Order: sequence, then structure tokens, then C-alpha cells
Amino acid sequence: MNPRTGPSRQQRAHRSQQLRARGLTWDQIAAVWETDCLEVGPRVALRWAHNLSHQEVADRWNALDIGEPTMVKARIYQFEHWPAKGRRPSLWNLHTLARIYQVHARRLLNDTEYALYSSQDRQEIDRIDYRRLDENFRDVVLPACEVPQFPGSVELAHPATSQMRDRRALSPEEQLELYARESSHILGKAECSNVGSSTIERLNGDLQRIAVDYLKVPTGPLLRDVRRVRDEALRLLEGHQPLRYRKDLYLVAGWAMTLLAWISTDLGRPGAAISHTQAAWHFAEETGHDDLRAWICKSQQVIAYWDQRKAEAVRHAQRGLGYARRTGGETELMLASTLALDYARLGRPDDARRLLHRAQEIAPETSEHFPGGPLSCSSERALSYWSDTSLVLSDSDIALAMASRSVAISQGRPMRDRNLGTERMTALHIVRAHINAGALDGASEALRPVLETPPELRAAPLLLKLDEIANSVPASAQGKDIREGIRAFRSESRPPLEE
Repeated sequence: MNPRTGPSRQQRAHRSQQLRARGLTWDQIAAVWETDCLEVGPRVALRWAHNLSHQEVADRWNALDIGEPTMVKARIYQFEHWPAKGRRPSLWNLHTLARIYQVHARRLLNDTEYALYSSQDRQEIDRIDYRRLDENFRDVVLPACEVPQFPGSVELAHPATSQMRDRRALSPEEQLELYARESSHILGKAECSNVGSSTIERLNGDLQRIAVDYLKVPTGPLLRDVRRVRDEALRLLEGHQPLRYRKDLYLVAGWAMTLLAWISTDLGRPGAAISHTQAAWHFAEETGHDDLRAWICKSQQVIAYWDQRKAEAVRHAQRGLGYARRTGGETELMLASTLALDYARLGRPDDARRLLHRAQEIAPETSEHFPGGPLSCSSERALSYWSDTSLVLSDSDIALAMASRSVAISQGRPMRDRNLGTERMTALHIVRAHINAGALDGASEALRPVLETPPELRAAPLLLKLDEIANSVPASAQGKDIREGIRAFRSESRPPLEE
């Protein structure tokens, strides 16, 4: 072995394979390399344990990461040679390295390096644990007959490998002591977590930002952001965390997939949307979260309606309202308003008016339990649904008043708080009310701002509503102008699909 360059790759492969076959974990094999080569740091030793090159570590990194490949072998080299030189791994870098090497993140740092992180970062590092991915890792102490035979005293002397049970028979007193130590060890592991409250807050904050920005900025990047949040929550669930954080991660994943379903519907992809809601439902059931259940039902109702399955849409709305009654607030307001509209569409006016009256008595209390944007129901959004219901019930004057009030409330809010998707659809209710009243001048004026919607923000339901208006406008000169404007708008629309 060359003392300057260390063992050759062939030597590393042979020794690591021997140790692996004897039952050692990746952590323990790295400890052997650190003992044999004192100049080797923990990150190099772990790479040697897996017998990987810098490029192969970078390739595994890029296979785990979302989006375009960003990791290069030079950066892996820099991580290994910090702090003498190179670059300090961030918490996210430690997450990924720990996952690649299947170890606890603390194992990636020696004591000096660990001390260079802030106390808050050290707490997060202590929670990052991917040892369960290691097939040789065991949570319990092995019986004496199953203790692997280690190849020499060097391995046995290392703290990481000296925790195996003594081979000699234990007295009853010693057994009691051992079992107590095991319980303390179990408690320590149970308190470890790869997730903290700050991680949950960050993921929920990301979802809220995406939901608020939806239909205000290009959809493609937002779609990728939702997928990133979903996948990060699922990736963290592969690790270890207390039950309260595990439930929080389930909810993040469930809301993310519900939002993906809504966006997929707006992009004209009901099949993809159904897949998202089916997956989201699993997480809603696991957590028993009625808000999430209700909004998944709402998403399924939207999918069914725009896919011309109106009876099925009613069933989803009825089911969702059952869950929403237990939560109240915005969720109940949305599902009651939705069901009133669906009853009107199915030709059940008495049921529609009954639900409409009930919805108008519900206070739209805000909640922090869902992302917002399309997955929320402000007062102006409820008014939009009531206006649409009134149009179907041929109450055009009431519909016009409600829709006008909805748009006025929305436009009076700061841009960040406006739901532009709802605002555009509500403007079309105003257009339809004017057409029903024969006031085509008012219809043209209300339609104008909608036709200024940028191509990358034109959702499929908006286009379908415009088609309905084009088909309902009278055959007059003004009606022809409205149809031509909609036709031009349709011809230059391009759904903002992800590349």
C-alpha cells in the first residue's frame, strides 16, 4: 500500500467485500479504514467502504436529486477535504451523503468538524439517519451465537464495532443490566429524527408560496416545485422521525399531490390528475385528516365535471361535504357551494337552492391546515360559485350582482392575496349575465381583461368556459366580435405543460 495515495481501488474492493460478507455495516467498514489509515477522514473512509470513485458518488447524488444533474466529482472532493481546504457540506449535502453511504449524518464528521456547525445545525445533523437502508444494520443487539466473526483485533477495538454482545454467558443480574442498557439505547434511537419542526415549516411554506403564486406566474416551474416538495417529504419518510413529524410529512405529501391534481386538471390532463388524487387519498386516510379528505374530493369533483362526468362530480361533492362538515370554515363553504352548483347543473333546482342558502350561512374562516390558492375558499371565491349557480338557475340579475361583488373584493386585495384564476372565471360569469340580459356592450367590456391573460396562464377550464360563451352569444355584429375575440384567444393559447 502506498502511504501517500492509500490503498488501490482493487485493494479497497477486496477488503471492503470481505468485511461486508462478515456482516459489518458501512459505518463499521469505514471505521476499519480510518483505523488502518489514520490520515483518512470520515467522508473518504465511507467512500472507500463503498469502493466508489468521486464521479460515482456524484452520479448517485444526481440520481437522487430532482431536476438537472448538478453534482460533479470536484465538489465531492471539496467536501472530503474540508476544513483544511475545499467546501463545507451544507445540511442538505449531509442529508444526501448520508443517504448515499447509508449512515447517520454525524458519522460524516469528526468532532472538530462537527463543532464548526451552529448548535441548531448540530441538532438537525443528529436527526439525519439513513442506517436503516443498510442491509447489515440491526436495531437490536445480536445474540451471542449470531455475532459475526470480525477479521482481527483492530476492528473489535474500534468504538463503532465494540458494541456487540459479549460471547460469554451472562448471569441474571448482568442480563438485567444489559436489557436496561438496551432500553436506553432504544430510547435514544427513538428520539433521533431526520426531521425537525423547521423542516416541516419550510415544506409547508413552500406549498403555500406555490399555491399563492399559481396562475400569477408561469405554471411549469411551479409544477416542478410542487413535485420537489412532494418528493422531499417522501424521501424524508424513508428515514426515522417521531410520529408527530411523520404525520406532518404525510400531510405535506398529501397536499402536494392534491395540488398536483388541481394543476393537472387545469392543464387538461384529467387522467394524470386522477393518479395524483388516488395517491393523495392514501395519505389522507393514514392521517385521518378531514380537511385533506374533503379537498381531495373537491379535486375529484373538478376532474369529473370538466371531463363531462357530471353525475360522478355530484357524488364526489356529496362525499367531500360529509368530511367538510366535521371541519367547517373554508372547507365546508367550498364543498357546500360546489354541491349547490352541481345540483343546479343536474336539473335539481330545489336541492341547489337549499344548499346555496346553507352555504351562505357558513362563515369563511381561514385555516392554516391547507396550502391556500386553489385549495382555499375566500369570500370572493364563494361568491363566484354562488353566481355560477344563480346563472344555471336563470337568476341572471342575482348572478351579476354576486359576480361583480366578488371581482370587486378580489381587486381590492393586495396582489399576493388575489386568486387570479377565480377572478378570471368570475369575470366570465359577468359576461354570461350580460349576454342573458342582452347587454352585449357590458359583456364585451367584462370580457376584455380576460382576453388579456398571458398564454402561459390560460387554464383549460377557462378555455372551456370561453367556448360556452362563444356558443351562447347571439348572431349579431357585436356577437360576432365577441366570438372572433374568443377564437383569436383560443388560437394563440398554449397550455403551460412542463418540459
